[in-house]
Amino acid sequence: MRAIPAAVALVVATFLVARSFAQPAAPLAPPAEVEALRVDLSERVPREWHRSDPDAFPLQPARWRRRLPRRCHTQGGYRLFCGGERRVPEPHGVASERASRWGLGHRWTAKLLMHTRPFDEWMQAVAHLDPDLRMTFPVPTGRLGRGFGRNRTGSLAHRRHNGVDIGAPEGTPIVAARDGLVAYSDNELTGFGNVVLLLHHEGYSTFYAHCVETLVQPGQYVRRGEVIARVGKTGFAIAPHLHFEWRQRGWVRDPARHFLPREQLASR
Repeated sequence: MRAIPAAVALVVATFLVARSFAQPAAPLAPPAEVEALRVDLSERVPREWHRSDPDAFPLQPARWRRRLPRRCHTQGGYRLFCGGERRVPEPHGVASERASRWGLGHRWTAKLLMHTRPFDEWMQAVAHLDPDLRMTFPVPTGRLGRGFGRNRTGSLAHRRHNGVDIGAPEGTPIVAARDGLVAYSDNELTGFGNVVLLLHHEGYSTFYAHCVETLVQPGQYVRRGEVIARVGKTGFAIAPHLHFEWRQRGWVRDPARHFLPREQLASR
């Protein structure tokens, strides 16, 4: 009996998104001089962000370790392959070429955008995008759960929750909160599962985690409201939901006050 509401919600979400964006506008191509950029940014990135081994992730209390199979445990706490199936698009076409020229799609790309100001070259690549700071709610039929801030309990009470959680059935469409450039779409960030990270005008970024699959690739431009992934429970997640973060040049911010009313989704 419990599966029926979830299935109905998934059908409704898919219908709403498909109805609102059935005729997508032309791709958000950058100016010619930006498209031609070719830069080597890897040498400007801290060496530790190049490593592919798992992070010392903060969610390591005993209650989390008990949920992981023994084969997933390491001295550091977690093996990456235990975060769920990697389901990301195979890079191809113009977007793949852009990602290669601009240094997008790497683990260090995501780490940099999560901790500091984007490179000037990346800022130039999104300078032509819509500057509107208001955001489309990323799961149109989702329900807002844990909010931003120091609202954890127990052994994690000292850890700030850097985003908001939005609950929805597995497979529910996730849409881009604003026009943006896909900087990362993979599963190399410990605890977050399949992730999409978008870069927006003026160096803002949005982060979409725990996806069952991502539907966009690094180097691709996406429009506000375009479907970019689907809700899942990969990484450290015990139920399907989207963990959504919003950053201003690397500084995490509370996104809740900046969401557009959901009834405006169909009108944009």
